[in-house]
Amino acid sequence: MALTKVDKGLIEATGTASATTFLRGDGSWASASAGFDKFTVVTASDTTFDLQSTTTKLIIEVQASGGDAASNSASGYEGGAGGAGAYAMKQLTGITGATDKLNITIGTVAGLGASGTTTSVAQAGTASFTTITTTGGAGGTSAGASAHGAGGAGGAAPSTGDLNIAGANGMGGGTAPSRQGPASVLGFGGSHTLVAPGTGTGPTAIGYGAGGGAGVGASQGGGSGSAAVVIVWEYK
Repeated sequence: MALTKVDKGLIEATGTASATTFLRGDGSWASASAGFDKFTVVTASDTTFDLQSTTTKLIIEVQASGGDAASNSASGYEGGAGGAGAYAMKQLTGITGATDKLNITIGTVAGLGASGTTTSVAQAGTASFTTITTTGGAGGTSAGASAHGAGGAGGAAPSTGDLNIAGANGMGGGTAPSRQGPASVLGFGGSHTLVAPGTGTGPTAIGYGAGGGAGVGASQGGGSGSAAVVIVWEYK
């Protein structure tokens, strides 16, 4: 007679037998729904970011903000473009989603000539994993009475991710390509072709972490860099 049913209570295995688990070849009960569960785009600081209760692994992307570009001057000299923010990606295992929370800090866009503030992710209340930190791009400097402005420095290469990418430097004033802000991993720099010279402000960066485009034409202000972002990928 063929065996048609086995009482799971008679099977010697680790883990918990239930309607949502299956018996693995190594003698353990595992969730049949393991794998990707959810991703969240975080654009504001959150000191107690909640995870899904079933989360056991994370992939976290941390993109710092870009820098603002600088203004042109009536004398014909141009300001510099803003620098792009640095980027890091890291995989984390051993997460207990039901109790673990994240402490996420979203850095601000650098002002004119300023250094970008950091964007980071740590584990709230504990130090069970290294804080993932990236630095924002610096703003460009304004043109003087007889000299073009300098481009802002890109965010320094991080060291806390599994993948670490420095931000690109903004170009100094002087030629048409210099008005273009640098791209980031998750954004595009402000394009000098999108704004008419001498009107409004320079081109704003698109996406996240890119540098603003420099002012073009008499007394045009510099464009804004784009904001920082953290993307949290959760896996069961």
